[in-house]
Amino acid sequence: MVAHAEQRPTVVLVPGAWQRSCVFDVVQDKLQLLGYPTVLVDHLSTGAEPPTIELPDDVDNLHKVLQQLVDEERDIVVVAHSYGGVVASCAVEGLDVPTLQKAGKTGGVIMLAYLSAFVLPKGASLMDGLHGQWLPWQKVEGDYCGTTNEADVFYNDLSVAEQKKWTATMTHMPVAVFKSSCTYEPWHAMPCMYVFCTNDNAIPLAMQTGMADQMGSITTYSIQSSHSPFLSSPDDVIKAVELAARTGEEKKSLM
Repeated sequence: MVAHAEQRPTVVLVPGAWQRSCVFDVVQDKLQLLGYPTVLVDHLSTGAEPPTIELPDDVDNLHKVLQQLVDEERDIVVVAHSYGGVVASCAVEGLDVPTLQKAGKTGGVIMLAYLSAFVLPKGASLMDGLHGQWLPWQKVEGDYCGTTNEADVFYNDLSVAEQKKWTATMTHMPVAVFKSSCTYEPWHAMPCMYVFCTNDNAIPLAMQTGMADQMGSITTYSIQSSHSPFLSSPDDVIKAVELAARTGEEKKSLM
């Protein structure tokens, strides 16, 4: 029997760069069948015309969504992919359970799960994380940043037909989002988790491990997948989300 939705944390799914939130459609459907209210959040920067949107704009966009859920007194699990990890790190500031409890409020973000996502120290930008060099598959033209070789970089464990389908949905990002600095380190204030994608060609496993290590003692989970496990391994993503929710609820009960 599926539990009532109000008994489950609300899961907020945040995509990475170049991809829209539709990549999470299958995961969202599966989560809702399990009784998890689920919200998809697109970045303002994804496909922005003109390409003038910066990281703070995406942060504010996500923060507003989370604030509304907090106002509804919901427990929230944020699952952020790739670039979305930087957005989520900043957007959850002030919305962790301990901070909200001190203000006499119920609910809040009980877990932030980084899904093969960037974890940046405060003051660092994505370009800092890339050591100031664009990657070979990033195509930069003026203020636009696109991608090349998407099938191998993002979708290397999908069929050719699926690779073509999802490559066609990808769009550009403003160069500015890669140069904006992270403003918050949430792992000092709330439970965090890292979900490793072991066959990721966009963010290699060694890089994922290095970023996860800087957060100290956190929950971890591994999926044998490409950079897009929500497409190739949705059931494994569901297991990771359930672990995130369970762990977050357990930690909240101890606060």
